[in-house]
Amino acid sequence: MSEIIPKVFRINTGSCNGCDVEFVATAFVDKFHIESLGVELVEDVKDSNLLVITGPLTAKSEPFLKKYLNQMKKPFVVVGVGTCSVSCGIFRDSYAINGPLDKFVEVDVNVAGCPPRPQSIAEGIAKGVKVLNQKMHGEVTPKKIDTIFQDFSAPQTFRGKMALHEGMCTGCRTCETVCPSTAIKISKTDDGFTHNIWHNSCCYCGNCAYFCPTGAIHSTNNFDTAKLSNHKYTDINIAHIEYETCTKCQEKFMPPSRGLLGKAYVHDDVNKLNAKICPSCRKEANFKRMYA
Repeated sequence: MSEIIPKVFRINTGSCNGCDVEFVATAFVDKFHIESLGVELVEDVKDSNLLVITGPLTAKSEPFLKKYLNQMKKPFVVVGVGTCSVSCGIFRDSYAINGPLDKFVEVDVNVAGCPPRPQSIAEGIAKGVKVLNQKMHGEVTPKKIDTIFQDFSAPQTFRGKMALHEGMCTGCRTCETVCPSTAIKISKTDDGFTHNIWHNSCCYCGNCAYFCPTGAIHSTNNFDTAKLSNHKYTDINIAHIEYETCTKCQEKFMPPSRGLLGKAYVHDDVNKLNAKICPSCRKEANFKRMYA
């Protein structure tokens, strides 16, 4: 089977241009390896078979996108670049937004980020090239494609995917409240709370980490965000914050976070604190200690 030459055409459907700037860096800076994919950038959508789309798809952009899609020869591959293209990101509830993209076209590869790093965009295009070859040869699109580039690296200070220290979280919902793109959802369960971070909606602003009173939620330097479309709703950080059972009254309660206790008590006092009793029993114990 002969390899297909991937011919790339880019469409902006309402992006802030952050993703477009990163795409330019990906396409024209040698160190990001896009030339190793053998892709060709074309100026006419009719010549393309790999469509790169940025932006959340505004109402004004929708007819232009449909026009371009009708001009393309099948089969073709769509790579959505940026969180906005995947889930509309911070614009998801705007009256001017008709997206996300997969409402109007089958998206093969998503590259989340606000904006994604050039390496992630290159990885997304690389995955798109593999999908294109399979489509052209009549093969079934895979559910998973191995990472092609192995030299992903980022500074330790880079603000990448968010993560959670379960032992530091109290389920206070501060992060959920301040998240501008509704990427965080905290659900109450019989045994405590479930803390979910949907990476394909996160805009990596860092609000959650900044306002978290215990330092439980934090950014990592992981920016590997290029995924096949069937991972859109499964690329989630899931954490479980479980209740403790009071050793006195046997009631379930949310245990005090070590991060929060560290702010309220000096180190020795924290070690002396009985964290196995609920707030009601602790109040009673404190009262008896002071006045009995």
